[in-house]
Amino acid sequence: MNGLPLVVITGGRRGIGDRLVQTFGRSADVLNISRTRAQKRIDSRRVLHNLCLNLSEVECIEQRLTAWFDAHPRYAVVTLIHNAAVLNLGQLDALKQESIENSFRVNVYAPLAITNAIASSNHFARDGARVLYVVSSLGRPSGKLSFAGMGLYSMTKAALGKLALIQRREFELTLPSVKVLRIHPGIVDTDMQTELRSARSIDPAFEVKTSLLPPYREGEWNDRSVAENMRTISPEFAAEFIRWAAESPQVSAEEYDFYHCAQFHADRVAVDNGHQVSMTDVEGAQLADPGAGTPGRVNV
Repeated sequence: MNGLPLVVITGGRRGIGDRLVQTFGRSADVLNISRTRAQKRIDSRRVLHNLCLNLSEVECIEQRLTAWFDAHPRYAVVTLIHNAAVLNLGQLDALKQESIENSFRVNVYAPLAITNAIASSNHFARDGARVLYVVSSLGRPSGKLSFAGMGLYSMTKAALGKLALIQRREFELTLPSVKVLRIHPGIVDTDMQTELRSARSIDPAFEVKTSLLPPYREGEWNDRSVAENMRTISPEFAAEFIRWAAESPQVSAEEYDFYHCAQFHADRVAVDNGHQVSMTDVEGAQLADPGAGTPGRVNV
């Protein structure tokens, strides 16, 4: 299906999702899928649509999404970003079955259902589309990234990462115009990060690991290694990274890790008369090594 380009984002009401809506809304119409409506702060020439949907109600997703596209037949999805997630913190032996089911429904089953609904109804753009799964280093099989009290969230993110890998291969065989990416957007200063650090049930090792990281200040990484000088970043910075990956001409099977994707940081800063230029203002940014960020790195 060729049509008007559409970017679909889940969880666009706040945090990284809110910034993704604004970032992608500069150049395309956007459909936000979340329980509440996203705020309209995009380019006046673009349209922000909202599909208010409880992502835990997975059984309703295909019907609701199909109905939306039936009502908006001119659109073709060029980018689908699975950003929405719930935490449900607590020790594994204290979790209720309802909480476990809810986390897997929102964090894993819903992304699969949304992607399948768009693919089966032929609403991905025929000339190419990207599906981006926002993953977490907490889902990696590393003892250094395994924290008490965060087990359920970590389990769902591990499942999401594997889902993305398998779906990538399946699309290679059945729908090669659709490329699947895994994105780790960094340690982002959002309400979720605040909740993680303040929860009493969380492993104290997690607070020690992350609480002393200072926020990034523009220019700090100009002449220093990003990976060796980790900082927390703003939702705007994370959204910029995600857009860079979504629009890069090459696609890697490896995880795009904010702190280890050197090409992004090289592309982002252009020196022009001594002034820094944001990557979003630089035309034709190229991706020389999209797989610079690899799973297993010790970051959160």
